[in-house]
Amino acid sequence: MFKAAPLFGDHAILPLGKELRIFGTADECEVIRARLTAADGTVTGEGEGAAHSGRFLIHLPPQRAEQGPLTLTLTSAAMTWTAVDWQVGYLFLAGGQSNMEWSLWNAEGGQEIIRTHQDAALRYFNVPRVSLEDEVAQAAHAAAHWQQIAPHQGGDMSAVAYFFATEVRRRTGLPVGIIGCNWGGTSILSWMDEAALHRCIPALQAAEEYERQYGHITLPEWQSQQDAFQAAMDAWNKQVEAIKAAQPGIEWAEVEKQAGACPWNPPPGPGSPYRPGQLARTMVASIVPAALTGVLFYQGESDVAERAACYAELLITLVLRWRELFGDATLPFYNVQLPMYIDANAQDDHGWAILRQQQEMALHALRNSHLAVMIDAGEYGNIHPVDKRTPGQRLARLFLEQVEQTAPAQPWAVGKSTRGNVLTVEVTHPLRGEPDLFEVAGEDGVYVPACAVLEDCCIHLTAEGVAHPAKARYAWVNWGRVHVYGETGLPLAPFVLDD
Repeated sequence: MFKAAPLFGDHAILPLGKELRIFGTADECEVIRARLTAADGTVTGEGEGAAHSGRFLIHLPPQRAEQGPLTLTLTSAAMTWTAVDWQVGYLFLAGGQSNMEWSLWNAEGGQEIIRTHQDAALRYFNVPRVSLEDEVAQAAHAAAHWQQIAPHQGGDMSAVAYFFATEVRRRTGLPVGIIGCNWGGTSILSWMDEAALHRCIPALQAAEEYERQYGHITLPEWQSQQDAFQAAMDAWNKQVEAIKAAQPGIEWAEVEKQAGACPWNPPPGPGSPYRPGQLARTMVASIVPAALTGVLFYQGESDVAERAACYAELLITLVLRWRELFGDATLPFYNVQLPMYIDANAQDDHGWAILRQQQEMALHALRNSHLAVMIDAGEYGNIHPVDKRTPGQRLARLFLEQVEQTAPAQPWAVGKSTRGNVLTVEVTHPLRGEPDLFEVAGEDGVYVPACAVLEDCCIHLTAEGVAHPAKARYAWVNWGRVHVYGETGLPLAPFVLDD
């Protein structure tokens, strides 16, 4: 007997123009045949596969948008199974940590949107957040299903992905599907499987250190600690929600003052979602090797403290490995660059600035990679900005530039030159605004604040005491306010020009 993966249930979205891969579990050597048919009965794809090691995989030809709605029929000698109302459009995985997980219900304006929104061609599938491969996880995966956007539904969808999808729907008219595969507080290490961890020295070292410290903890011990932690978190979250409901618009600092510090201290151990490789095994593996249009990825906050300086290597390794797993060597990745952030009253250690720079380094090292700049966003003292529309729409803008083959709108620094005491930075777009947060340094590498003059696609920088500026950087802070934008309305990306 076979069973298709829940991702292939009713109302699924198929990626336009991509070879399809249908998979699931089956008895060893069981042969399963697949057929896709249009509403008029036309067969749009056929294939078959035999199960090996308890899994089957069937390849079907790419589909065109006008072919939907489609019906999938799987048959074997023992049974027949059918899934209906498949649509062809764009299919994205929405991965990362809490700012991607952040639900539409909790986003700014989300509750008002949920009351009335209606779009049967915007659909989402949330991969169950499970960190153990047990009976509970199996039941959660079996219950996972596609959901359509309708009034009073969709509140548990990623808000960033929602705003991305609505913009893509508005501009293209094609169906859009989002596979939510994310977990708050996770390091990038959680999403790297064993192969990825072993390809990257910093990742392997972190994984080995984790096992040295916590490998002695048994599963029952971890589960007991996890239950106590979850009870404390649930009680705190309930108190926070009550405070927010009673005092609409309350500042986050005041919420924490009334509710007390968040009891965030999840126990390490064999079932922890924060264990390196854990969610690659329990979540990503459940949707591999599905065909995708692309990946939306919003992660990095949990790696600022310990892994900011090597984050580019980690991200590049993850992207290349996921492209292998999802069977697409050019699978597009759309990353969100971290916004401004600092803990209330904390010292600025530039950790967030370093990680932003690392994200840009990965952008340039990878083909078919894109980065949504968010340097003008963020909330002081709140690591979870409630504005999820801005990152969603900026991700959509990047994707639509590819679809519509339009010129990139994001302003970037692309070079520098020095004449006398003036260092000139060349940028890709004309700029406007009141410049701030610019710095220059001489050959000694000691940065000082610079006076900036914007002129078309140039920024002229000078600083008192720096006779021959050789290096320049912009927005090299965890937290600050930027006021320089391109004529496209997007902020100048942070930069470091030091060679």
